[in-house]
Amino acid sequence: MNLYISTYLLGLIYLLAGLPFLFPSEGSRKFVGGFLRGKKWALYLTLAATAWFVYILSQLGEADFGDYKLWLILIFGGAGLLSIKFLDDFLSVRALCVILLLACRAFIDSAFMQEPEARKIMVAGAYFLVVACMYFGCLPYRARDLSEWLYAKPARAKAFGIATAAYAVICVLITFSY
Repeated sequence: MNLYISTYLLGLIYLLAGLPFLFPSEGSRKFVGGFLRGKKWALYLTLAATAWFVYILSQLGEADFGDYKLWLILIFGGAGLLSIKFLDDFLSVRALCVILLLACRAFIDSAFMQEPEARKIMVAGAYFLVVACMYFGCLPYRARDLSEWLYAKPARAKAFGIATAAYAVICVLITFSY
Protein backbone atom coordinates (compact mmCIF):
# COMPACT_ATOMS: atom_id res chain seq x y z
CA MET A 1 0.00 0.00 0.00
CA ASN A 2 1.36 3.41 -0.85
CA LEU A 3 1.26 6.57 1.22
CA TYR A 4 -1.62 8.14 -0.71
CA ILE A 5 -3.96 5.19 -0.34
CA SER A 6 -3.14 4.67 3.31
CA THR A 7 -3.78 8.35 4.08
CA TYR A 8 -7.14 8.26 2.30
CA LEU A 9 -8.11 5.02 4.04
CA LEU A 10 -7.17 6.36 7.46
CA GLY A 11 -9.25 9.47 6.78
CA LEU A 12 -12.14 7.24 5.72
CA ILE A 13 -11.85 5.23 8.95
CA TYR A 14 -12.00 8.41 11.01
CA LEU A 15 -14.95 9.69 8.99
CA LEU A 16 -16.88 6.42 9.40
CA ALA A 17 -16.10 6.33 13.12
CA GLY A 18 -17.45 9.83 13.64
CA LEU A 19 -20.41 9.70 11.27
CA PRO A 20 -22.93 8.30 13.78
CA PHE A 21 -21.92 11.06 16.17
CA LEU A 22 -21.89 13.88 13.62
CA PHE A 23 -25.67 13.91 13.45
CA PRO A 24 -26.72 12.58 16.86
CA SER A 25 -30.16 11.02 16.86
CA GLU A 26 -31.94 8.13 18.47
CA GLY A 27 -31.29 6.06 15.34
CA SER A 28 -27.54 6.66 15.45
CA ARG A 29 -27.53 5.93 19.17
CA LYS A 30 -29.27 2.60 18.55
CA PHE A 31 -26.84 1.80 15.75
CA VAL A 32 -23.81 2.40 17.97
CA GLY A 33 -25.35 0.44 20.85
CA GLY A 34 -26.32 -2.38 18.50
CA PHE A 35 -22.83 -2.50 17.07
CA LEU A 36 -21.13 -2.73 20.45
CA ARG A 37 -22.94 -5.92 21.40
CA GLY A 38 -24.17 -7.10 18.01
CA LYS A 39 -23.75 -10.82 17.37
CA LYS A 40 -23.65 -10.47 13.57
CA TRP A 41 -21.07 -7.69 13.74
CA ALA A 42 -19.05 -9.81 16.16
CA LEU A 43 -19.16 -12.85 13.89
CA TYR A 44 -18.14 -11.05 10.70
CA LEU A 45 -15.49 -8.86 12.29
CA THR A 46 -13.96 -11.72 14.28
CA LEU A 47 -13.76 -13.93 11.22
CA ALA A 48 -12.15 -11.09 9.27
CA ALA A 49 -9.68 -10.27 12.05
CA THR A 50 -8.77 -13.94 12.51
CA ALA A 51 -8.31 -14.49 8.78
CA TRP A 52 -6.14 -11.39 8.42
CA PHE A 53 -3.97 -12.28 11.40
CA VAL A 54 -3.56 -15.89 10.24
CA TYR A 55 -2.62 -14.61 6.80
CA ILE A 56 0.09 -12.40 8.33
CA LEU A 57 1.38 -15.37 10.31
CA SER A 58 1.46 -17.50 7.17
CA GLN A 59 3.65 -14.91 5.43
CA LEU A 60 6.35 -14.90 8.12
CA GLY A 61 9.68 -16.32 7.09
CA GLU A 62 11.62 -19.22 8.50
CA ALA A 63 13.80 -16.88 10.55
CA ASP A 64 10.83 -15.47 12.46
CA PHE A 65 9.42 -18.58 14.09
CA GLY A 66 11.20 -21.48 12.50
CA ASP A 67 9.29 -24.72 12.85
CA TYR A 68 6.57 -23.16 15.02
CA LYS A 69 4.75 -21.20 12.34
CA LEU A 70 2.12 -23.91 11.77
CA TRP A 71 1.53 -24.21 15.51
CA LEU A 72 1.06 -20.46 15.82
CA ILE A 73 -1.41 -20.46 12.95
CA LEU A 74 -3.40 -23.26 14.57
CA ILE A 75 -3.33 -21.69 18.04
CA PHE A 76 -4.26 -18.16 16.98
CA GLY A 77 -6.74 -19.32 14.34
CA GLY A 78 -8.39 -21.61 16.88
CA ALA A 79 -8.43 -18.88 19.51
CA GLY A 80 -10.11 -16.53 17.07
CA LEU A 81 -12.78 -19.07 16.20
CA LEU A 82 -13.34 -20.16 19.79
CA SER A 83 -13.74 -16.55 20.90
CA ILE A 84 -16.94 -16.38 18.85
CA LYS A 85 -18.50 -19.00 21.10
CA PHE A 86 -16.93 -18.28 24.48
CA LEU A 87 -16.13 -14.53 24.48
CA ASP A 88 -19.17 -13.07 22.81
CA ASP A 89 -19.68 -10.08 25.11
CA PHE A 90 -18.40 -6.95 23.32
CA LEU A 91 -16.63 -9.20 20.82
CA SER A 92 -17.41 -6.79 18.00
CA VAL A 93 -15.41 -4.10 19.80
CA ARG A 94 -12.46 -6.45 20.33
CA ALA A 95 -12.54 -7.68 16.74
CA LEU A 96 -12.75 -4.15 15.35
CA CYS A 97 -9.76 -3.23 17.51
CA VAL A 98 -7.75 -6.11 16.04
CA ILE A 99 -8.69 -5.11 12.50
CA LEU A 100 -7.78 -1.48 13.16
CA LEU A 101 -4.46 -2.49 14.73
CA LEU A 102 -3.59 -4.56 11.68
CA ALA A 103 -4.67 -1.72 9.39
CA CYS A 104 -2.57 0.77 11.36
CA ARG A 105 0.40 -1.53 10.90
CA ALA A 106 -0.05 -1.19 7.14
CA PHE A 107 -0.57 2.58 7.38
CA ILE A 108 2.56 3.12 9.44
CA ASP A 109 4.58 0.80 7.19
CA SER A 110 3.50 2.80 4.15
CA ALA A 111 4.89 6.00 5.69
CA PHE A 112 8.21 4.46 6.73
CA MET A 113 11.19 6.16 5.09
CA GLN A 114 8.97 8.40 2.97
CA GLU A 115 10.07 11.94 2.20
CA PRO A 116 7.08 14.25 2.84
CA GLU A 117 7.00 15.70 6.34
CA ALA A 118 3.19 15.87 6.15
CA ARG A 119 3.11 12.07 6.48
CA LYS A 120 3.62 12.60 10.21
CA ILE A 121 0.04 13.88 10.49
CA MET A 122 -1.21 10.57 9.11
CA VAL A 123 1.16 8.59 11.30
CA ALA A 124 0.05 10.51 14.40
CA GLY A 125 -3.57 9.62 13.63
CA ALA A 126 -2.59 5.98 13.12
CA TYR A 127 -0.75 5.87 16.44
CA PHE A 128 -3.73 7.49 18.16
CA LEU A 129 -5.85 4.64 16.78
CA VAL A 130 -3.29 2.12 18.04
CA VAL A 131 -3.51 3.50 21.57
CA ALA A 132 -7.31 3.68 21.42
CA CYS A 133 -7.54 0.11 20.09
CA MET A 134 -5.27 -1.23 22.79
CA TYR A 135 -7.40 0.50 25.43
CA PHE A 136 -10.78 -0.52 24.04
CA GLY A 137 -9.52 -4.00 23.13
CA CYS A 138 -8.58 -4.63 26.75
CA LEU A 139 -11.60 -2.84 28.24
CA PRO A 140 -14.33 -3.10 25.58
CA TYR A 141 -17.10 -2.04 27.94
CA ARG A 142 -15.43 1.38 27.99
CA ALA A 143 -16.57 1.82 24.39
CA ARG A 144 -20.15 1.56 25.65
CA ASP A 145 -19.36 4.02 28.44
CA LEU A 146 -17.83 6.45 25.94
CA SER A 147 -20.81 6.28 23.58
CA GLU A 148 -23.23 6.77 26.47
CA TRP A 149 -21.21 9.76 27.69
CA LEU A 150 -21.11 11.25 24.19
CA TYR A 151 -24.84 10.79 23.61
CA ALA A 152 -25.74 12.14 27.07
CA LYS A 153 -25.42 15.62 25.60
CA PRO A 154 -25.89 16.01 21.84
CA ALA A 155 -23.22 18.73 21.77
CA ARG A 156 -20.60 16.20 22.89
CA ALA A 157 -21.53 13.72 20.19
CA LYS A 158 -21.57 16.46 17.58
CA ALA A 159 -18.15 17.76 18.70
CA PHE A 160 -16.71 14.24 18.48
CA GLY A 161 -18.21 13.80 15.02
CA ILE A 162 -16.86 17.16 13.88
CA ALA A 163 -13.38 16.34 15.23
CA THR A 164 -13.21 13.02 13.40
CA ALA A 165 -14.59 14.55 10.20
CA ALA A 166 -12.06 17.39 10.46
CA TYR A 167 -9.22 14.89 10.75
CA ALA A 168 -10.61 13.04 7.72
CA VAL A 169 -10.56 16.30 5.74
CA ILE A 170 -7.02 17.00 6.93
CA CYS A 171 -5.96 13.55 5.70
CA VAL A 172 -7.35 14.34 2.26
CA LEU A 173 -5.70 17.77 2.21
CA ILE A 174 -2.26 16.55 3.24
CA THR A 175 -2.13 14.21 0.26
CA PHE A 176 -1.76 17.31 -1.93
CA SER A 177 1.62 17.94 -0.28
CA TYR A 178 2.96 14.44 -1.00
